[in-house]
Amino acid sequence: MPGFLSDHGSVVLGIILGALLFVLVILSLVFVFRQPLWRWMFRRTEVEVTRFAGPLADVARYAAGQKVEEATNAARDFAEIALARYAWVSSRRWLVASITGLIAAMAALAGSALLFEQNKLLRAQSVLLVEQNQRIDFQNSLIDTQIQLAEAERSAQIGPEVVEIGALIGAERQAFLDSGGKIESFGLSDLSSSTRGRIVAASLVARPYRYLAPSNANPRDADGLIRTALAHRPDALANPEILDQGAAGADNERLVDRSVSPERGDLLTMLTANSLLETEMLTALGADFSFAEFRRELAGGLSMQHARLAFADFSWTRMVGCRFGAAQLDHARIENAVVRDSEFSSLAARDVSELFAAGDFEYLPTSMAGISFRGSVIHKTGLARVNAIAPVFDGAVVAMVDFTGASIAGASFRDAMIINSSFEGASLLSMDLEGAIVFDQTFLQTLAQTAMPGSFVPERWSLAAIAAGEVADHPRYIEMTNHVPEAAYAGVQAWRISRVELAAD
Repeated sequence: MPGFLSDHGSVVLGIILGALLFVLVILSLVFVFRQPLWRWMFRRTEVEVTRFAGPLADVARYAAGQKVEEATNAARDFAEIALARYAWVSSRRWLVASITGLIAAMAALAGSALLFEQNKLLRAQSVLLVEQNQRIDFQNSLIDTQIQLAEAERSAQIGPEVVEIGALIGAERQAFLDSGGKIESFGLSDLSSSTRGRIVAASLVARPYRYLAPSNANPRDADGLIRTALAHRPDALANPEILDQGAAGADNERLVDRSVSPERGDLLTMLTANSLLETEMLTALGADFSFAEFRRELAGGLSMQHARLAFADFSWTRMVGCRFGAAQLDHARIENAVVRDSEFSSLAARDVSELFAAGDFEYLPTSMAGISFRGSVIHKTGLARVNAIAPVFDGAVVAMVDFTGASIAGASFRDAMIINSSFEGASLLSMDLEGAIVFDQTFLQTLAQTAMPGSFVPERWSLAAIAAGEVADHPRYIEMTNHVPEAAYAGVQAWRISRVELAAD
């Protein structure tokens, strides 16, 4: 009923006013034809109080004269007048009370109808406000995009300086080779101090920003390119739901999800392209490669020990024989990459370059808080004694990786594949292994025995045998077989780790 009144408030109000008009018309007719009505009901047309005296006097007079019949007739007239008077008074009171109650009820119902109508308008106004807020949010998004693009335009002005630095490096490299030097001996020390200074200055001047990038159009993402192609023919797929994994068209551009510095990445790319693989001298001079977006497909032999690489992005890169000891890699991204024979382990004091002082520390730690190796293949790589709070290895292949003494509390290995990796003395507090695949039935017990005492509770997890087909369905299985040949576990029994649900109290 409230919903009906809310949706048809104007109709209800019209009915109420029509009923009130009808009652007024009836009352007017009753008033106009009151005498015929009284005569029909009471056989009297007028019943005034003064008419009681005549019949009452006749009753007294005829009674005194002992005229029984006349006294009886006079008494009957008196009774008729009295009853008619009482009936009229009662009827009038009832009629007035009924009309008053009806009018009050109509007024109350009219107020309710108006209230419902007002609520309906308020709801409509709320819908309009929601739409207005959505448009404001969209407008704010456009304004933010405009601001980010303006910042990108300002920051990109350093591009010509980077190109000029590349030309200087190329010229000095060629002069080194012309003087009889060997390419493998060419390093930062062979550059002029002015060129080194310009590299450092450029790395400091370049600032991170967000820029527009095509959705799902990364040339190195083969799966994304296939999904983009199939998005035009979803009817050709047995399971079109796979397109929901990121099938936005390549023509759809959007801001990258966080600020990066392509210019700092270009500096690194330019250095590696000119065989300048050891960057420690630049770091000692104050170079900053935080937020760098490294776009080169191969980073072979790159040495960035002690480097500032917080929020840097090395995704989709093949990193072979790289060294990042004592570097700052907090919140860096090395996603969908291949990392082989590389070192992220903290540096022992004896291994610290003379450009940097170890002080009284036994190790200079590699800082990797929040680093993400999501979807990467990591093979024969050291992460010993790193400080990595909440690192992410979701969906990755972790094969022959050394986590000895590492502090990786809060680490996430969801849906990862862990193969012959060492966690000796590692801190594994709040480690998440949901959906991870292992090839050792004693993996949980071994982990509890070798990790830092008390940091891993095996009773929270259980192992369930899975078929070989489920191993082959892992998103990084093909990459693993391409880059980790000794980890191709075809036909070997595998187990999936699941969390044990605790019984409710």
